Amino acid sequence: MVGRPEGATERADELRGLEQRFMTAVAKRDVDFLEDHLGEEFKLITGRPGHETRDRAEWLEVTTAAYEIRSFRFDELEVLDYGDVAVVRSRYSQEARMGDADRSQSYLMTDVWHRREGVFRLVARHVSPLPPSARS
Repeated sequence: MVGRPEGATERADELRGLEQRFMTAVAKRDVDFLEDHLGEEFKLITGRPGHETRDRAEWLEVTTAAYEIRSFRFDELEVLDYGDVAVVRSRYSQEARMGDADRSQSYLMTDVWHRREGVFRLVARHVSPLPPSARS
């Protein structure tokens, strides 16, 4: 049986808190926090026609100018800790808008975090909307 890396429980707790804090920063448009916790190679993958992917600069621009989160919650959150890299899988729900488009729904979200210089940075996010019948 393979053991967990030393400090795995503490890192898992740290990442659970970081996921919550990151989405709070998105909702509050806390650009300083987002800049500090996004890797330079960050990419969002949504598969949304016309905007299947967004790189770091594009995501920051849209997030701070057009994306409005009224409320959010993590219905499920699982941390897979691999030391300096972690995968966080979640079922996430929000009430939100992107410009004129309603983005209130539930999603499956996978984040990849990489610890660099002692700080976890989000390097990849994949978001898949759930059909209305699967929403919580």
